[in-house]
Amino acid sequence: MVSRLTKQKIRDIWKTEDKEFTPWLVQNIALLNEDLGLNIQDPESEKKLDTFKVDIVAEDDQGKVVIENQFEKSDHDHLGKLLTYISNVENTKKAIWIVEDAKPEHHRAIEWLNANIKTCSFFLVKIQVFKIKDSEPGAQFFLLSGPDENITTVGKIKEEDSEREKIKHNFWSLFYERLKDKSSIYDNTSPKGRNYMSISAGIRGVGFNVAAMNNSAQVEIYIDRGKDEGKEVNLKIFNELEKQKSEIEKNFGNKLEWERLDGSRACRIKFKSDIGGFKDPDTWDRVHEFLVDNLIKLENSFKKHVTGLNKFL
Repeated sequence: MVSRLTKQKIRDIWKTEDKEFTPWLVQNIALLNEDLGLNIQDPESEKKLDTFKVDIVAEDDQGKVVIENQFEKSDHDHLGKLLTYISNVENTKKAIWIVEDAKPEHHRAIEWLNANIKTCSFFLVKIQVFKIKDSEPGAQFFLLSGPDENITTVGKIKEEDSEREKIKHNFWSLFYERLKDKSSIYDNTSPKGRNYMSISAGIRGVGFNVAAMNNSAQVEIYIDRGKDEGKEVNLKIFNELEKQKSEIEKNFGNKLEWERLDGSRACRIKFKSDIGGFKDPDTWDRVHEFLVDNLIKLENSFKKHVTGLNKFL
């Protein structure tokens, strides 16, 4: 005959967190290790730090482990305590919050901490106690939220993306400061942390752009009227401008690259430099000089021809 497991209330087993459950966990830390796949050693209960006591401070092969215990539903107060403890216990590498029941917002909080904090891993753990008929109660720990390689990777990617955005924003801010002394073309826009800056050339879907990559930069006419009009209209604009190619390039002072971009909806006409891009700040001064000078020439060379497109659209 197979008997049914019955779930027990935590307070029916341990009346208090600090005087009963925490000492029991210290003595039975192997159960937590087994259920979570950890290797926590030398736990100390109610360790005093300044004006407060930490439920459990232990160690593993990475550093200190802080454990905060809570009966019933998780709450902000205990999360705050956990964060206070890890910031005061030197070299804390793991923070474990053991609860009887976890609220969804605290799941998300632990996920956020693991995605954004790189010096410590966070675990939200549920404890349940079961009995079979009149047997002694048995405790089991379940990991609700913890450090995940994918979450950590996302956090690193976000940090890297943020750093790249800062670099790009600085790059375009310096470019903008240089440009505004010579031209007002971008007065109605502002630097952003992306690969390009753009302003309308005076007709919808046609823009005067400056763009950069790690090691290159370019000025361009970018043509994209959107998905409703599609490639056909973009090519019509491109072809009309290409008819004026000789005059445009003469006024610009250099050969341009006329790109139909057959694999794309858009078309582009550009002038590119490989003297540098975002990667090396030592080249930024020369890159900005190239972009400013050639953006002004691009505008002067194309403006009347772009305005003349209205009669074809």
